[in-house]
Amino acid sequence: MQTSIYLIEDDTTVHDFVLRTLQARPEWKLAGYSASFAHAAENAADAAASVYLVDLGLPDGHGEDLLKMLSVSNPGCELLVFTVFGDETRLINAIEAGATGYVLKGCSGEELISAIEQIQEGGAPISSLLARLLLKRLRSVQDSLPPVRADALSSEVILSERETDVLKLVAQGYVNKEIARKLDISGHTVGSHIKNLYRKLAVHTRVQVVRAAQERGLV
Repeated sequence: MQTSIYLIEDDTTVHDFVLRTLQARPEWKLAGYSASFAHAAENAADAAASVYLVDLGLPDGHGEDLLKMLSVSNPGCELLVFTVFGDETRLINAIEAGATGYVLKGCSGEELISAIEQIQEGGAPISSLLARLLLKRLRSVQDSLPPVRADALSSEVILSERETDVLKLVAQGYVNKEIARKLDISGHTVGSHIKNLYRKLAVHTRVQVVRAAQERGLV
């Protein structure tokens, strides 16, 4: 799969870090770069990149608004937030705006590459701390809701043993790299299992897959 990346980032230090990181994947292409909201609003969509790496804290606008624009104009792309904002509210707002992944600045180059690989494979990479916060919130909300009647679920979902193992770890807040290490399988295999979970449970995000699995008593 051809990977073309469009970077939306005003910090030159982060820009340079991303460029150095991409050197480890010479087959990947930097499709474009915007250092401001205005420039991205005018140019990003036309680049037709497969992955957009989006900072939320731009000097002239909010990255969440760009996520909404790109999710409409380029529905087939992946929107990976790359930001310093590690609070739950920004994470949820970004996901609601269309983000398919959320990684905190300060990660290593290998972690950024892994996140891009995961998102290309159908995963939804989220920094470990934020994933656990989000899933903890989801569980608290779920506990406050009345139980879903078994006959209200439209169809039975049959998971393989390995898919069940992966699902349980996703529900605990582990990211793909950690799941791969715990199950002694490759990150690509983890991504494939998660993609199968999305398909079988008819969902599109990591949070939705946990919610759907909880409703069906799978976790």
